[in-house]
Amino acid sequence: PLFYLIRKYVGKNVLDVGCGDGHFTRELRKRGYTVVGIDKNTPKTAPWMSFQPDYQMDAMNLTFKDNSFDVVIALEVVEHVPCITEINRVLKPEGLFFCTTPYPNTEWLRHIVIFFGLLEAQDFEHHDHIEDLRKAPMALLHYKKMFLGTSQFAIFTKK
Repeated sequence: PLFYLIRKYVGKNVLDVGCGDGHFTRELRKRGYTVVGIDKNTPKTAPWMSFQPDYQMDAMNLTFKDNSFDVVIALEVVEHVPCITEINRVLKPEGLFFCTTPYPNTEWLRHIVIFFGLLEAQDFEHHDHIEDLRKAPMALLHYKKMFLGTSQFAIFTKK
């Protein structure tokens, strides 16, 4: 689990890009992490949100200084907005970037898996930036395909 992988970063700066309903932001805070949650939406602009992000911010134009965060998390975000270069900029050297995204050309299979109740229904709109994470412009530390090969998980560090 994510919490186990980043345990050495307790008390250090974590950025949750696209924090959405704040699930991971809140869970990390409960476990002692210092977390900044950002999202382009707020409960005022997206009725499904009940969590107020710390900052309303575009992930392609992060207003943080270079090398600001020990850990960056972007779960199901980079397929919507090409922000890996910005994430690399704000990540400290030797910091970790945790990323999940759909695997390229598997949208059709994801719909079938959802139909059979094996995966939670998700919004498939605006998945304009789905790429194989193994080709991302960061140093890849770990890579795994998940959910019948329809999703991918990667851990990177600054390149």
